[in-house]
Amino acid sequence: MYDNPKHLKDHITKVRLDEETDDLLRSLARFHRTQPAVLARELLEEKLTEMLQGLKGSNAEEVA
Repeated sequence: MYDNPKHLKDHITKVRLDEETDDLLRSLARFHRTQPAVLARELLEEKLTEMLQGLKGSNAEEVA
């Protein structure tokens, strides 16, 4: 099914949301025509990448 087995998403992390955040996530998922879990994963991956880039940038400044 996957060309690269590393792309298989089989690790589970549970998150508890308050009602307002859950409503927003579900609304945005409907707007983007996707599932809430898929949208949440995409947002998480994007933010983690952004944070990692920030760390790499700050380490570069410390070394300079």
